Amino acid sequence: MLILKRLKIAPKIFGGFGLVLLLLVSISILGFVTLTGIGSDFDRYRSIAIQSNEAGRVQANMLEARVGVRDYLLTGRQTAISTVLTRLQTASELNEKLGTLVDQGARKALIEETNDDLADYLQVFQSVVKIPAGDPQRDQLVIEGLDRIGPEVASNLENLKLEIRQEQDKLGPMVTEDIQNTIMLVTSISVAAVVCGIGAAWLIGTGISNPIRNITEAMTVLAAGDKETPIPGQDHKDEIGDMAKAVLVFKENMIRAEQLAAQEAEAQKRREARVKVIEKLTNDFDADMSLVLKSVSSAATEMQATASSMTATAEETNRQSTVVAAAAEQASNNVQTVASASEELSASISEISHQVNQSSQVANKAVSEAENTNAQVRGLAEAAQKIGDVVGLISDIAAQTNLLALNATIEAARAGEAGKGFAVVAAEVKNLANATSKATEEITAQITGIQAETEGAVVAIDSIGGTIAEISEIAATIASAVEQQGAATEEITRNVQQASAGTSEVTENIHGVNEAATSTGAAAEQVLNASGELSEQAETLRLKVESFLTAVKAA
Repeated sequence: MLILKRLKIAPKIFGGFGLVLLLLVSISILGFVTLTGIGSDFDRYRSIAIQSNEAGRVQANMLEARVGVRDYLLTGRQTAISTVLTRLQTASELNEKLGTLVDQGARKALIEETNDDLADYLQVFQSVVKIPAGDPQRDQLVIEGLDRIGPEVASNLENLKLEIRQEQDKLGPMVTEDIQNTIMLVTSISVAAVVCGIGAAWLIGTGISNPIRNITEAMTVLAAGDKETPIPGQDHKDEIGDMAKAVLVFKENMIRAEQLAAQEAEAQKRREARVKVIEKLTNDFDADMSLVLKSVSSAATEMQATASSMTATAEETNRQSTVVAAAAEQASNNVQTVASASEELSASISEISHQVNQSSQVANKAVSEAENTNAQVRGLAEAAQKIGDVVGLISDIAAQTNLLALNATIEAARAGEAGKGFAVVAAEVKNLANATSKATEEITAQITGIQAETEGAVVAIDSIGGTIAEISEIAATIASAVEQQGAATEEITRNVQQASAGTSEVTENIHGVNEAATSTGAAAEQVLNASGELSEQAETLRLKVESFLTAVKAA
């Protein structure tokens, strides 16, 4: 059973059917071997029966031959002679045939001896027939030959038949016993096959159905809510073991789900308790905040009284500030004038900087254009020179090619019919030379265009001169801007002096402002005290809030 637990279901079924099939194959092989042996025994029995029949026929023919001899000796009839000869001939043939069927030594010797006796008997009978009746020699041959050989042949044939019959009597029961043994053995193996098949079916069936039934019962109990029930079949290594492991996982998941549900219920209880704590803390916080707010309101009342005193002081400060404001206004106007002059100065300076930068850029541009123009002019001059050289070379080559084509045409004309093909080639070469000449003319036109571009470069150089003139104008503008800067500077100096006088008046009036500031300072001190108390209340409020938040977080 332990082995069955380790096997999969398919190998179990195949193993049971394989065992039954093996027994059936064994029965088939045993039946085949046994039937083959029985068939061989039957062939042997049939061969012995044929030998017995042939020996009987030899014996019968020999007996008839002896009867014929006796008839001839008594009657002398000639028909008896032919009968004896025929029977002896038949007996000899049958005896020879019998010899081909026998393969044992003793029996073979009897047949050969009988064959010799038949030949001797025939020879003696033929000798007797030649001797007349009543001759003593004839009687002697009959007595010493025929009467001796005849009984001897009969005795040998009888012994042969007895030996064959003995073998038949021995072989028959042996074949019968083999058949019975085969029947018993086949029956036993068949019964064993049936028993093994039933046993294998029972073992495999119970090995599959019982664990499945146990797992089903465990699943039923598990579904009813009993989580303590064990899961059978986990020790199996087959599909049943896999099912048991799957059911075990299902059981563990159910237990885990129950645990999670219990944990969730406990967490819900804690949340409800926390809500209650938060509600209580909120109520307490409301009461504390009411007291704090009352204190803050009282402090605010004191601050209002202090603010009234500070208002009167502020009026005195305002009166003194009026005088300061007038002086400050004059100073402000002077400062504005200074600012305007400064702005003009700044604008002039910016203009100067801009013009200087522009002059620098224009100068750089002029230099760059001059350099580029010079390079272009030099490049164009060199290119024009090279192109002119190449054009001259091409023109020379075209002229030379045209001359060669003309000479080739003349030579082709002298050659007559043989030079027609060469004349065609010469004409093509001449056309090519003409095309080359046209190309050189076009190139010459291009050179003319390049020369025109060179003239444009000269114009560009003239433009550079104009650019330099612009630089001169910009320099003049810079000089004018510098003059304006000088005038603006003088205006700034004058306004600064006026601002200085206004500053003196501000200094005189600042004393009144200081006295008002003293009164304002006393009032400010009272406000500071009230503010301190208010700050303490605010700190208390902060601590309460922190305590509330801490309690809420702890809950």
